[in-house]
Amino acid sequence: MANSAQYELEKNSPIPLYFQLKEDMIQKISDKVYKVNDSLPSETQLMTMYGVSRTTVRQAIDLLVSEGYLEKRRGVGTFVTKPNLNLWDLAELRSFNEEASRQNLVARTELLSMKRIKANDALKGIFGEGPSLYYKLERLRFIENEPSVLVTTYVPVDIAPDLERFNFSEVSLFSTLREYYGLKISYANKTFRAINASPEDARMLKVEPDVAIQLVDTVTYDDKDRVIEYSLSRDRGDLNRFKVRLRYKE
Repeated sequence: MANSAQYELEKNSPIPLYFQLKEDMIQKISDKVYKVNDSLPSETQLMTMYGVSRTTVRQAIDLLVSEGYLEKRRGVGTFVTKPNLNLWDLAELRSFNEEASRQNLVARTELLSMKRIKANDALKGIFGEGPSLYYKLERLRFIENEPSVLVTTYVPVDIAPDLERFNFSEVSLFSTLREYYGLKISYANKTFRAINASPEDARMLKVEPDVAIQLVDTVTYDDKDRVIEYSLSRDRGDLNRFKVRLRYKE
């Protein structure tokens, strides 16, 4: 296992030390400084490396265990484990495949349907009055071969003509919009709320009907502040979690 460099925590930050330590260790796992099945340095070593108390180290480790990054093996130690959750980091806008790859998860997408539809009042409210035709894509996303996200996506035909020629079971929509249509994806607005799964969504996601799932509305903009994509995803709560770092502003 690679040796970790000294890491200085921000002692005067409003972010608790144990949380800073946890986030740095997640980054090290992501960067493969600590690989799956590697044993973690001892509590004493971590205290020296980070200049923190044993209590801080234990709080960070307990969180990492609860989030699925580490596992404690009785009488042996604490080890890096392969996470079984997709922990979306909302600090940066990434595609599904990019985020899964960052977490060393095996992911795939199944394109369920793709068709052209006419503009309606709901789409006009998001994209404006300009576009008259849209592509509507229905995709089912898998993490470690478990259905994880059921997503419906709308893209104006005029910004991505002949989009049907791409197989979105094999290629990323974001990558296609960037590489083949020259769109510069800039930012997205996301809205989250809990809903009960419909019978059809439950069947596709392999959960019980009416179980709570996460509904995520995403409106994506290019560098000209133009809406280029709208997605409505239904995410399994047992396989997906979201995190964002908030900085205190006086």
